[in-house]
Amino acid sequence: MASTIMPGDRILVNKFKAGYRFPVSIVGLPGPRAPYADWFRLPDIRFPAIKKLKRQDVIVFNHPIGADVPVDRKKLVVSRLVGLPGDTLLIWDKQLYINRKVVPPPETGRSEFRIVMRGEKIGDEFHKDYRIEKPRLINDIGVYDYDLTPEAKAFLENNDKIEAIRPIKLSIGDSKEGYYPQSSFYLWNRDQFGPLVVPSKGATVKLEIKTVDLYREIIEVHEGHELLVDFRGIRIDGLPVAEYTFEKDYYFVLDDNRDNPQDSRKIGFIPRNHILGVSGRILWNGTKQYDYLPGTEPGRILKRIR
Repeated sequence: MASTIMPGDRILVNKFKAGYRFPVSIVGLPGPRAPYADWFRLPDIRFPAIKKLKRQDVIVFNHPIGADVPVDRKKLVVSRLVGLPGDTLLIWDKQLYINRKVVPPPETGRSEFRIVMRGEKIGDEFHKDYRIEKPRLINDIGVYDYDLTPEAKAFLENNDKIEAIRPIKLSIGDSKEGYYPQSSFYLWNRDQFGPLVVPSKGATVKLEIKTVDLYREIIEVHEGHELLVDFRGIRIDGLPVAEYTFEKDYYFVLDDNRDNPQDSRKIGFIPRNHILGVSGRILWNGTKQYDYLPGTEPGRILKRIR
């Protein structure tokens, strides 16, 4: 989510805005990384949301991967909500479309650029001023890949040390490995993804050999059915099927660092019961782990997340 949220930020999370969720595993210490006993689980219960989730909300949710872990024990993730249940989503040449309408990227969002230097490296002052991680070395002659904000890119374009700077764009079929869904029928990647419809409760889709991998995780992991695909066709809980009706609502998230994603392009749809809350402000910031960050910044304390 850099540069919207930086390493070391402590953020406030409004759990009631998304509907307060009661713990599922209560035998153990609180927190997703704390030890717990899994022999007793409560039903998945939550209060009604005081306000509907909307596109561009920055949400905190539990990672959707893993069927054998209680939802409240899965690691917490922060990302930006872009797709609501029933939305049609498409990423084409890096541009996001929701229901055929262009969605501008976040103002401080990052994209990947390839930079050719004239011989002298960019100083650490640049990394600290723009809170940019050090680049990935591509070639010893001075070729680097940077994740840049529009402001940082504009600075480098006027820097005498730069020979050339260009965006890195993946074509259809490029670097598909690791992107959702894991299927040879889909040649999607971070810059070319979709179109697809975000599943919504009660909606019905056709199941075919080509499309079943798009919904496999939902059917098996999040809705608890046994899915079998063989020479006889597709079976759910032992019965042959040609379609499937979703039992829950799902959401689609995109990180503000669009070209270094750990979002729905990698982890798939986010079930409604995995969403913990909505974040609106940075409570505190500061870390000594990253040399490109200046440490505690009073101006970021209680800063609103946009």
